[in-house]
Amino acid sequence: MSEDSPPARNHAWHLAALGAGVVAMATSVWAPPGLIGDLLVLVVSVCTLLFALDGSRRRGTLRAVAIAGALLAGLAMIVAAAVFLVALARALS
Repeated sequence: MSEDSPPARNHAWHLAALGAGVVAMATSVWAPPGLIGDLLVLVVSVCTLLFALDGSRRRGTLRAVAIAGALLAGLAMIVAAAVFLVALARALS
């Protein structure tokens, strides 16, 4: 970027990435019980992680907020994957 170019205006992307991380965490609380609910939480957390990572790659003053959203979504995805694998192992045994 040259010095005379305007700053990047990606505030909406950054705030939406934080919102996606919060949605990923909230889905694990409000999802229906059972294997289908665990799969739903896993799919939502993977989608929100990809969205939050896209928002965190954009320049701007709120980039740290987008990175925090990506961290929340990543933690939700790790927990959702573990819970889904345990539920799947119980269903298959």
